[in-house]
Amino acid sequence: MYVALSTLSYSLSCLPKVALDGVARILSAFIFDILRFRRALILKNIKIAFGEKYSAEDRVRLGRASVYHFALTMLETLVSVRKPIAADVSVEGERHLREALAQGKGAYILCFHMGNWEAMAAKMTQSIVPSYVLVKKIGSPGVQRWVEETRQRNDFRWIKREKKGDGFRGIREVLSRGEAVGFAFDQTRPGEPRLPFFGHPAKTNTSLAAIWRRYPAPIIPAYIQRESFGVHTLKFFPEVKLTVSENLDADILTHSQQFNQVLEELITQCPEQYFWLHNRWKS
Repeated sequence: MYVALSTLSYSLSCLPKVALDGVARILSAFIFDILRFRRALILKNIKIAFGEKYSAEDRVRLGRASVYHFALTMLETLVSVRKPIAADVSVEGERHLREALAQGKGAYILCFHMGNWEAMAAKMTQSIVPSYVLVKKIGSPGVQRWVEETRQRNDFRWIKREKKGDGFRGIREVLSRGEAVGFAFDQTRPGEPRLPFFGHPAKTNTSLAAIWRRYPAPIIPAYIQRESFGVHTLKFFPEVKLTVSENLDADILTHSQQFNQVLEELITQCPEQYFWLHNRWKS
């Protein structure tokens, strides 16, 4: 699999951007309209999030666009063997992160799956501050090897989790160096509580709120928006202020719900680039 991915990535990297964009459009149409892979789930998620704000026709348009942008992310990652993934990323609101880092505690980046998140992490490390992400293993050993080599080439850094406690120790080390840790907050996790997300109960990962209580640092929301193939804008927003009480458990739930609210506001700014394929509202 490693050889196949390496060959594919090099071959695709020889194509011009207009051709790669065409490939993404063909792929997304095939997946969404012919295979109809997760189409019902995507449309259900959009309906849950926005209710009647969008018509059935508009929900289909948003769903198709979401798959198209995911295909673009995959292609941009594949061709980064020759076309650096963060080569054309501009930054807005950088002062919010700079001010947070000036406190000397490092920073948590409250992020989610929108646009090319691989380019987001790479740009942060290259232009602002070394930035790390908690990630899971992907696929077979061959796929994992290719992914890790690609991420290393792009300056995408991650915290390895080989045994229990590695994640927290890695986060503590990164923050102690005054660097940044990214938390993709929009994925479900078994055993987590259901908290409101777009007004509906959704399993919510409370680990950021729990870790923040043990190792506090500024929390900066951010996302990356695609302008065209390989061209992106990375956007930072003001620090999320958290109020602490004497009830730890209640605070973790309150803060996690607060993070959900921040994500809602940001996702609505560019819903067509959000990853609606994930089953966030599991029954």
